[in-house]
Amino acid sequence: MIGFIFLIYAIMIGWLILSKQSQQESTARDYLESVSVVIAYRNEQNNLAQLIKGINEQTIDKSNFELILVNDHSTDGSFELIQNLITTSQLTIRHFNLDGTEGKKAAISFGVKHANNNLIICTDADCEFEPGWIETMIQQFSSKAIKMVLGPVKLTGSKGWSQKLQEVEFSVLIAMTLLTCRRNRAIMSNGANYAFRKAAFKQSNAYTDNFDVNTGDDVFLLHSFKREFGKDCIAFSMKKDSVVSTKTKDNYSSFVEQRIRWASKSKSFKDRDTVKIGSVIFLANLAILVVFVGVIFQQFSLQFFLGCFLFKWVLDLLLLQQLPLFLRPNSIVKWAFLLSILYPFYSVGIALVSLFYRPQWKGRKI
Repeated sequence: MIGFIFLIYAIMIGWLILSKQSQQESTARDYLESVSVVIAYRNEQNNLAQLIKGINEQTIDKSNFELILVNDHSTDGSFELIQNLITTSQLTIRHFNLDGTEGKKAAISFGVKHANNNLIICTDADCEFEPGWIETMIQQFSSKAIKMVLGPVKLTGSKGWSQKLQEVEFSVLIAMTLLTCRRNRAIMSNGANYAFRKAAFKQSNAYTDNFDVNTGDDVFLLHSFKREFGKDCIAFSMKKDSVVSTKTKDNYSSFVEQRIRWASKSKSFKDRDTVKIGSVIFLANLAILVVFVGVIFQQFSLQFFLGCFLFKWVLDLLLLQQLPLFLRPNSIVKWAFLLSILYPFYSVGIALVSLFYRPQWKGRKI
């Protein structure tokens, strides 16, 4: 059984890394359409000034986009700070308080409803952007078949070994996002960087069946687009200027809470590609853990464990090598090796804990 799991894992990784750049990855440079940047925020007082600065430095003509900020019941003075920043900004900023309902899905839906443009870009308030971010993301929509564009996200702010490991793990997630998208089997999206057509958002009814799940605005939207418009309606922007940067977690507890939050939404996934690929990845990590325990109880030899471990590590390293250089972390071989040692333990543990533990996010139970 162990050997069969690794065979399936190897076939899956090979299938992904042999994917070619698809027609959806547009090379258009002059495509321009008005766009609304929708950002839901909660208690982001320390990041809002930098956010406005980053949006203000975008190379796209300011008359071609608007910034919509939706305050999700902040308690730290964020709303008042934004009101002050608006008075000194040259941007077209529309600022709303989310009344009644709460949560990011409600805030995104509210922002999209009030957007004046058909193209929508979403990001988080704690992110930083390249100056050409908006321009390069909307270039993908030169093809009418594209309903959603996924953008690259990179972690920054590494201070120690735990942050380096976060960078590598996150790079694996971005690699999976890119390669599954190329195979027209997109399984994940990142809320820090994605775009879509407003009309498609309305038609897909993305959050109808999962509104009570207080996370996953990005992934559930992707799944709904696949169901409604077909698997080839989603593209990934490979351009360097499309990169959005966000910081690593400063401590272990916040990192674990985030990963449990991500894992908890998987219980509500109905997308077959996501379930299949996610199951293979989980079983491969579980197999490493089972073999390790088997060595302790003398059910497997140490040589067999090392063979399994190195086999999976090489496959994961090959996966990471598919990323463009600007998305790869430094010293990738060393840190990928260390991550491969720790990942089976914490990933399986987090998956199990997420079945019964409700994590918190900014004072709310997820």
